[in-house]
Amino acid sequence: MPLLSMMGEDSENPENFYLPAQSWSRRVPSPPRLDVPPTLDLKRSPGIGVAPGEGYDFASTGFSNTHFLSAFKYTDYITGHEIHDWKYTNRWEAQRILPFLYLGPVSAARSRAFLDDNGITMVLAVRDTKTAAARLLASKVAIEMNLAYATVDTAGNQELIAAFPRGIDTINAHLSAMYHQSQGRDTATSPGRVLVFCESGNTRSAAMVVAYIMAMFSMSVVRAILIVQSHRFAVALDDDTKLMLLTYDSILSAKREVLHTARQDSGGRSNASLAEHMSPSNVSRKPSKRTLDDSDDAMDCDGDGGINGRQTDEKREGAAPFRDDAGY
Repeated sequence: MPLLSMMGEDSENPENFYLPAQSWSRRVPSPPRLDVPPTLDLKRSPGIGVAPGEGYDFASTGFSNTHFLSAFKYTDYITGHEIHDWKYTNRWEAQRILPFLYLGPVSAARSRAFLDDNGITMVLAVRDTKTAAARLLASKVAIEMNLAYATVDTAGNQELIAAFPRGIDTINAHLSAMYHQSQGRDTATSPGRVLVFCESGNTRSAAMVVAYIMAMFSMSVVRAILIVQSHRFAVALDDDTKLMLLTYDSILSAKREVLHTARQDSGGRSNASLAEHMSPSNVSRKPSKRTLDDSDDAMDCDGDGGINGRQTDEKREGAAPFRDDAGY
């Protein structure tokens, strides 16, 4: 942008000589895109897969009912790459993402043969509220087979970020209960298996599975998406959903940091007990809102414009929009 257009007509006043600190654009502001590279072979790129022996700290996730994950033998976590053998008709089937987690369309949830052959013990539908009201994504077969049936309903894709914890807790609660029922048996394979589905198996339910991998295995958005796409090539997450997952990644990182700090302050108390203590169900009451008088009392301003003896600009973050011209 020209300097004179920024300074206005009074260009002779030295106080008006400021330059933009960043390059400006006249286009409508838009969020940055999250680029996901082409899906790679998990066996040739083990850094992308959920590999055994990485020492995942499931207790630090802040979610409950994660102890069953530590009891599994992770030799089955690196599964064969399926992209090279992918066929268009595979989009109407469900694929195994993790030993206990499957992703697919509603047709898979209605297939008695698929549910029985793969040992599915729970189906989780991720639905739009309008679809739920019309009962378009119901699975009568799962109910007839006495399988656990759960739903996560949201009014739009943007509300999924608030529904992710509920879906993750639902999956873990079921798998934890199934694990306790199978105590003493061989745990090389999961005693419980969950099918997460939506209408196509490529959007809402895929985002839920990506969020689960991010939360449980502390993985980045890109890595989690690559894992899911490596097994279900038909997954198609739009830019808004990717940015929503990126925001959820920031929430998970902040949650882990809070648990880590609380653990240090508590003298080494386990993350699992801290997570249980900090869960919403164990909070006795919400803290009362601060009044205007409380805010005034809390801000002990000094005469120099600082707060508690510190200049306010010392804690400011980010970049200034303008900078002084070098000539002034």
